[in-house]
Amino acid sequence: MSVLQAAFLGILQGFTELLPISSSGHLVIAETFFHIGIPSEMQAFDIILHGGSLLALLVCFPFLWWRMAISPFMRDRAHGKLLLFLIIATVPAAIAGVFLKDIIEQATRSVTFVASGFLFTGVILIASERMKERKDTASIKFLDVLLIGFAQALALPPGISRSGLTISAGRSRGLTRRAAVDFSFLMAVPVIAGATLVTCVDLFKDTIALPPPVIMLTGVCSSFGASVIAILLLRKFIEKHSLAWFALYLFPVALILLAQ
Repeated sequence: MSVLQAAFLGILQGFTELLPISSSGHLVIAETFFHIGIPSEMQAFDIILHGGSLLALLVCFPFLWWRMAISPFMRDRAHGKLLLFLIIATVPAAIAGVFLKDIIEQATRSVTFVASGFLFTGVILIASERMKERKDTASIKFLDVLLIGFAQALALPPGISRSGLTISAGRSRGLTRRAAVDFSFLMAVPVIAGATLVTCVDLFKDTIALPPPVIMLTGVCSSFGASVIAILLLRKFIEKHSLAWFALYLFPVALILLAQ
């Protein structure tokens, strides 16, 4: 893999990770059609790229993360509740990731599966926009969080958008677009951090291989910049536009992939 290819994959992952169009699906497509050499033992590079998105999410919500971090010591019930809900929402994806990791890596990294995931995500996005808005982030309940958490677990395979399903699950529970998008962003942090930590442990055990440091650094930095842009764009976009517009991108791409 060249530095230019690493930068391309980083930008692609960072921009698509937080938009409801599946970053993992786009990485599979890019690696397949552009013949970028990432053998099976180096698929962890995809996860390493997500480290850029993780940094972007921390940078874009610094005060909120700080308030949640100190909430147990400051008797801040509102931010303490939000922190607890994020932990609860992460549990389904964590369990699914542990038990289904090998299956997901081996059985779902095909263009056909990605195309099916795009179609599924598009349908969900359209359906969720028919729900009425009646809740903000402060009004999220335990059942809302649990259902959004299960949606995140369902989105582990490439092609099924994590942000698309979690935002849609939030919308199905009556959250406003802004509340659903922000909670989806916050939910991404523990999941990405956990996956990155597991990859680092595997790397320490010498059970996986990664490209040279300059390649990884290029990919992560590119992902970080693209992720920041995606966060700002999506938060601005949802103020006036429906998330169903993203289906107009997913459906044609899926059909093109299935026609290959």
